[in-house]
Amino acid sequence: MIRVSKLFLIILLVSIFIVWLSNNPGEVEILWERYLIQTNLFGLFLVFFVTIFTLFLIHFFLSKIRNIPRDFRSNRKEKHLKLANKSLDNIAESLLLGDSDNLEKNSRKLKKYLNNDFFSTFLLFNSSLIRNDLTDSHKYLKILESIPKAAYIAKRGRIIVLLKNKEVEEAKKTLINLCDEDSNDLWFHEKLSKIYSLEKNWEMAHDYLQRVPKIPIQLRDYFADLKILSGKDTIDAYKFSNQSINVVKETIKYFIGKSSLRKAAEIVEKNWNNLLCLEVIEVFMQYKIQNDSDTLRRYKLVLRNLKKIVNESSNETKLALAFASFEASIWGEAQNYLDQIRQDEWDYRVVNLYKRISEKTKKIKYPAIMNDVLPEPKWKCRSCNHQYPKWEFVCTNCSSLGTVVWPKSKIKDTSDGEFFREFLQNPLRHLPKMQRKD
Repeated sequence: MIRVSKLFLIILLVSIFIVWLSNNPGEVEILWERYLIQTNLFGLFLVFFVTIFTLFLIHFFLSKIRNIPRDFRSNRKEKHLKLANKSLDNIAESLLLGDSDNLEKNSRKLKKYLNNDFFSTFLLFNSSLIRNDLTDSHKYLKILESIPKAAYIAKRGRIIVLLKNKEVEEAKKTLINLCDEDSNDLWFHEKLSKIYSLEKNWEMAHDYLQRVPKIPIQLRDYFADLKILSGKDTIDAYKFSNQSINVVKETIKYFIGKSSLRKAAEIVEKNWNNLLCLEVIEVFMQYKIQNDSDTLRRYKLVLRNLKKIVNESSNETKLALAFASFEASIWGEAQNYLDQIRQDEWDYRVVNLYKRISEKTKKIKYPAIMNDVLPEPKWKCRSCNHQYPKWEFVCTNCSSLGTVVWPKSKIKDTSDGEFFREFLQNPLRHLPKMQRKD
């Protein structure tokens, strides 16, 4: 309401002035170089208005002419931004599909449209790695090394190129220098540690990874295994991870060696449901056994811990109790637990244990097997499915680390052990995350 009132008042005042000017035009005389110009006040205002309007038009057209280069650049920039945005979409799709040709083509377009050296060269570098073109990889790596902001990425890229080219010794030397330069960098220390692991130099592998202030969760299983393999503190290894059967076995041995049988039994009880590996019970029942009394004591501890879950757990628990009973020379109990396993689920471990029981006592006869016996389960690599008769830290088939697992266990995979296989197939994953700067 107030705005309407103000507008009405302004219109009213302007109207009054125009009416008054029309009724009282007056006379205006201007002497200009012996010329007498006569007009009225209204004419003077009209001349003034026309002059201002003409000047405005001249200024407008001159501005338009002057801004032609700027408008051209602005329109071209807008066009390039649209094309760059389209190229980024294509790059995302190419990365997902592993299409190195399209990745290279759109990376070059991105460099052209945005005049960007850092990101476009980074993508071109990865495109060459994906298609295993080491010549182009070296070329783009040199460009990255010449860009100050890309120095850290170039260092990582150097390691990737060396490993892709199977120059492991050179990669190791470079990583040693980089680890000395930055004692907190996890990526360099982890990769150097894994190179030493592949050489089975457990102590060096452990020591370089230990330099990092904090071990991330995906490397805790790996680090715990290294502690055991390098002869470090067993309890410290167990504190890092109890997901490794090897670590659990060595921890049981440690407590038995310290005459802490109950603590060893607690380790069995705490981890059995996840591990479900007969080797754990074998270690508990056989390691540094002293006499029959010691065997019977261990059997009672196993029985107390496992009997309460025997009906709700897998056949591995029944087999474990049967083995413990056999070691304690309680043949009937051993037979009872084996008979609880359905015959169509018997494997050669069950058959062999049943035969050993029947050899110990004439009262127990080895039954006629109506079904085919299943093969004995073997350790299996999560990466390539290669099988092993015993646990291995390094898969000799695919060079993965910490991926050989017991197939019956319920342990979830939190490791980052597929080092060389995934590292060389997907190098982009192993370069640093790009951080946005304000």
